[in-house]
Amino acid sequence: MAERRARREERWGARDGERGFWRRFVQGVFWRVGGGEIREEMLQELIDHFQEPRHWSVYPDVPPVLTELERRGVAMAVVSNWDSSLPGLLSRLDLAPRFAAIVVSAISGVSKPSPRIFEEALERTGVSAEEALHVGDHPAEDYEGARGAGLSALLIDRVGHRHAEFDSIASLDEIPGWLDHNSV
Repeated sequence: MAERRARREERWGARDGERGFWRRFVQGVFWRVGGGEIREEMLQELIDHFQEPRHWSVYPDVPPVLTELERRGVAMAVVSNWDSSLPGLLSRLDLAPRFAAIVVSAISGVSKPSPRIFEEALERTGVSAEEALHVGDHPAEDYEGARGAGLSALLIDRVGHRHAEFDSIASLDEIPGWLDHNSV
């Protein structure tokens, strides 16, 4: 992924689309662990697996923080480098209704860290870059990408890597307090 990003290749932009992306990605992983050519049935099984909500868990801090931000009238959006199944998955996890927009790279045709994906989220929520805060877990894609688009950013560091060069939080529980003490 990093090599493709360095070449400025859009992960979903190949002529074979998101299925082709997943085929190349899974095949690369399969080869690295000593597997051979991935069978189409195996690929489909993996794709189906990742679309099932029972294979995902929501961090315990997510629902109460979303509730608090809703109470404050904060317009929220998901900005994700994912395939077109994400809106449906978030709906099946009962999270989609909480967001004013779900901006997914495979649907919008552009991935983080491109400013264009953040701009789409801003446009769809009616929020200016100066009023927005992006919280994500990837230093380049989330933190630097958001900052490059003019947004404030926080790096969520749930495992304690403590990147000193980034404003970071260990839990989403810290967002309301951060908002109370910082202007966005």
